[in-house]
Amino acid sequence: MVGRPDVLVVGAGAAGLAAAVAAARAGADTLLIEASVRVGGLATVGLINLLLTLDDGAGHQVVGGLCQSFIEDLVAAGRAVHPPAEQWNSEDPVLVGFWRRLGLIWGSPESVRYSVAFDPEAFIDVGLERLAGTGARLQMATWMAGVATRDGRIEAVYIESKRGREVLCPKVVIDTSGDADVAVAAGAEHESIDIPPHLWFRVGGAPGGSGPFAFETLDRDRLLIPWGPLGRRVDPLDPADMTAALLECRAGARQAFAAMRKSTPGWGEAWLDDYAAVLGITESRRLVGDYVLAKEDADRPFEDAVARTGHWTRRDVVFDIPYRCLTTPAATNLLVAGRCISTTRYVHQATKEIPAAMATGEAAGEAGALAAAGDGDVRAVDVGVLRRRLSEAGAFL
Repeated sequence: MVGRPDVLVVGAGAAGLAAAVAAARAGADTLLIEASVRVGGLATVGLINLLLTLDDGAGHQVVGGLCQSFIEDLVAAGRAVHPPAEQWNSEDPVLVGFWRRLGLIWGSPESVRYSVAFDPEAFIDVGLERLAGTGARLQMATWMAGVATRDGRIEAVYIESKRGREVLCPKVVIDTSGDADVAVAAGAEHESIDIPPHLWFRVGGAPGGSGPFAFETLDRDRLLIPWGPLGRRVDPLDPADMTAALLECRAGARQAFAAMRKSTPGWGEAWLDDYAAVLGITESRRLVGDYVLAKEDADRPFEDAVARTGHWTRRDVVFDIPYRCLTTPAATNLLVAGRCISTTRYVHQATKEIPAAMATGEAAGEAGALAAAGDGDVRAVDVGVLRRRLSEAGAFL
């Protein structure tokens, strides 16, 4: 038994970073574990270097908090760009064309949104600085290997690393694994689906303005290619299928680059700079929690809402996310945040995006700290206090 943190966060993607920073900021002894050796998940190692979106598609910001503060740090460092507020909701074809080159225009009818293009390495740096600044501890190369439950509570979390199997006994666990690994291990009800993956990659030595298949980046003559989807569905929970899919995606991306290099003017000296280190899997398991957010809940207010999000391809729609989408009857001291929260598949298309994932991660971190100050029961958290603390931290509710 190697630790008894107040809050254990499992998975250091964008949601996990936000959860750990928020929990530690609120005074909880916080440990964040990550299976890989880099933080940020799809936002960084997945090369999905776009925050889509922080607005409602009608010119109003709906995601703030830690996501907004990350953006401010990235912009200050010259490693992120986004349309100014006066351009949000504009359908001006000149503005739309300008921001499309950076991958920030999606959906129909096309309009300028509050979306952000950023550098993945800078995002990692900001995340690490925030963890260090709040005192949250990070342990990478560490897998969640299972849980022990008793009387509806997670008593222990088994972890695996080069040291072998060890045990943590946290007061509160926050599952930001992306695949609901902790929730499923604790016996939570869930749904899962097979999906066709993407594999984004970057090209060096290529000029911008090369067409809709290539997004310009913050680095001169370096483009981001959103390759995919693969022409078949993949089981994200089957390592053999995922391995085969990765090989197929790399071969497909390599062939696509060769064709682009041959047919695109100015690409004669271009090279394939790097592939995403992980497949672009944006859905696998979804929690069936205390509340399942559905399409019919669009623009519906909830008294226990702890986050908001627009929809990256639809305009003038907002989903308020109830706290109950982060909780489950399976364990009283478990919260879920990020892409695997409790929603329908339709709503998942909005809540899976990085800004929404960071918003639910921040909410889970604040709630985890509140619960850990008591007996660890996340359902006993005073949601009014939670909402006030989130609002004070700049979140939109």
